[in-house]
Amino acid sequence: MEFLTNLFGNLASGIIRLAVTVGILAAVYFFIVKPVLHTTEHTVDSANKAFEKSFNSSSFDSKAIEAKVNKTIEDVNRQVQVQVERSFHTAKVHGNPEKLLHCIQRANGNVHRIERCTRRY
Repeated sequence: MEFLTNLFGNLASGIIRLAVTVGILAAVYFFIVKPVLHTTEHTVDSANKAFEKSFNSSSFDSKAIEAKVNKTIEDVNRQVQVQVERSFHTAKVHGNPEKLLHCIQRANGNVHRIERCTRRY
């Protein structure tokens, strides 16, 4: 009889320990893990909505950006052309056109280097 009492006592204490452990784990899940996951999910959803809104808004106009880039390229090309023309005019009057031409070719369209070529030759 004592054997059965020990057996049921041990079994009951094991079940109680198991129930307490499951209860603690459930409390940790419901009070710590679940709120953190909910907050994280909410934050990620908000960030995704903000990201989509920023790229779908009318302020991101690729045609306007393309037009600005094209205008800048045209301005630079115009500046290079003006500097080349000035350089050849100056070289014809005062300097050596062959050296100037070689220097301008090495400048690869760099306006500042072309100006320096004009001053030198």
